[in-house]
Amino acid sequence: MTQLVDDRRQGLDPSLESHFATLLARHKEATAKTGWGYHEFLPLAAFRAEATDRSPLSPTAYLAVETALLTEVNLPWYTAGLAAGLAACPGPIQEFVRVWTSEEDQHATLLESYLLLTGSGDHGARSRARKAMIAAGWQHGLAGPFEGMVYTTIQEAATRTFYLCAARACDEEDPALSMALRRIAKDETLHMAFYRDVVKAHLDLDPDYIRPLAAVILRFEMPWSAAVLENFEKRRTDLAARGVFHLSDYLEDVLQPLWSYWGLDGRTPREEETRKAQVQLRRYRAALRKFARSEALAGGAAPRPDLTSQGCDSPR
Repeated sequence: MTQLVDDRRQGLDPSLESHFATLLARHKEATAKTGWGYHEFLPLAAFRAEATDRSPLSPTAYLAVETALLTEVNLPWYTAGLAAGLAACPGPIQEFVRVWTSEEDQHATLLESYLLLTGSGDHGARSRARKAMIAAGWQHGLAGPFEGMVYTTIQEAATRTFYLCAARACDEEDPALSMALRRIAKDETLHMAFYRDVVKAHLDLDPDYIRPLAAVILRFEMPWSAAVLENFEKRRTDLAARGVFHLSDYLEDVLQPLWSYWGLDGRTPREEETRKAQVQLRRYRAALRKFARSEALAGGAAPRPDLTSQGCDSPR
């Protein structure tokens, strides 16, 4: 016998909101008193007994690895955002998100384990930063699956470039870490290629997809931007000053290769608004070049550019 579903009991009752808030406050209070980090339960002394010749990472290497780690630990939120945004997409797209998640899951584990086993950094402070990062969540303002594909393309390419910059910085100090960072970068390259080609297929079908593409590029921020990572700007400046991920790296190794691959200069949109967006993209690239030169002259310590003042606001 078929039973009718009672719609009233499918969701949570909004009249209980204040009670939910009380339960949340109780939980936060309890965890503040009994909080723990999993490093406390690992037999680190036994590992170190067989690796007494290893030294903690240098400040540059540690800052780069920790920044990457704090990006990777937010994987649950990235997956949730992609899964929800792509729920109506064809099966292969949804399956790729699941595969992507399974592959990305290794990255944070590798980075955290490396920091633990080399005795690098303050394990307790890092554990608290991890929890704070995940608790902050991650929201995006993407207007549909296509913009999601554009964003993930750029994000994967930028993450790949960041790992390669960090690997170069660690080459002499810790070749094993450098190799690990390059291995993670390979994953990012493969992930980027999938999203990149989904975008290209749409541009080939209709060049007016340049308009939503431009909307993403002009306001792109990494997931570990200041919107989520509290001391992001200081991290960015410190790393750039030490040779890790300059604005020129983003321009030359992320934006320009994608620009060329997508053939943005050679496409002829039919709609006037898209042609305007194309002009805005060119202004944006010119502004990036200007700021990249300024950063190079300042030794990597230039302030983060405000491209809206350069007439590069979103085409929406």
